[in-house]
Amino acid sequence: MKLTELLEKDKDHLLTEISAAGTAEKAVAVLEKEVDKLLLTHNDAAGSDAERNSAAHMMQAVRLSLPFMDSLGSTKVFEKGVGESGPKKKTSIAGILLVIAALILLVYGLMPLIMLGMNAAETANARNDLITRGISILMGAAALYLSGTMQNKTGPAKKKEYHVEQKVDADRIYRNFRTVMISVDQSLDEVRLTEKQAHREQAGKLEGREASPAEIELFSDLLAASYSGDPEFALEKIAGIKYYLHRQQIEVVDYSEDNASFFDMMPGASAGTIRPAMIADGKLLKKGLASKGN
Repeated sequence: MKLTELLEKDKDHLLTEISAAGTAEKAVAVLEKEVDKLLLTHNDAAGSDAERNSAAHMMQAVRLSLPFMDSLGSTKVFEKGVGESGPKKKTSIAGILLVIAALILLVYGLMPLIMLGMNAAETANARNDLITRGISILMGAAALYLSGTMQNKTGPAKKKEYHVEQKVDADRIYRNFRTVMISVDQSLDEVRLTEKQAHREQAGKLEGREASPAEIELFSDLLAASYSGDPEFALEKIAGIKYYLHRQQIEVVDYSEDNASFFDMMPGASAGTIRPAMIADGKLLKKGLASKGN
């Protein structure tokens, strides 16, 4: 079964757990558990060791890449004040009085000046009065400035702290995770295909080589003997094994005192060869089994 098929069975449960996780770090822990579960289930049903090993390596790579997966959804910024702010702006009595005084001084200074300008008088008294009115205007302006300054005074500014909260997007995480599983499934399909091709290439071969016509003939005779149910026919075909081995320069040797070193001994009712030894060019290929009898 493919990993994506296994994942689809867990979809609802996985989405619920990711949403409940809340943060990206906790969502990664949920996905790590899912990776382990998918790998265990897949490998229990895998058809070969090569497929199991490949799946294990790929899923380990997936596990390591989970922290880099795009998982963030909406972002919320919370503002929080710290400390006390200064007093709210209030209109002070002193400020009001200064404004009234400023207006009076300005009116006092400006009106006669306008009249003087209209009469165009050049007397000494007029000049003295002009100076007095000018000073009045300056004092009125200063009073207005002071009243404005008093109105704008406030306490120390209130400090603010900001808390950023990022929510995970469960649907996005699932889609990204499923895309990764599709990629792993495609890689595993290639592993299976490679194994099938290798098996086809090995078809009809013995230990990686083509079976010879003599081998095929021998195996065919042995199978015929096993199917015949005729003991004599079976013994006849089995005896043909000696001839086949002889053609391969492998000699079948029975037990004797001279070649006892080629045999393992075991107790028996009578002396004789239980299993012959196999020798090629004087070299022992397979020890025989014999009994010396009681």
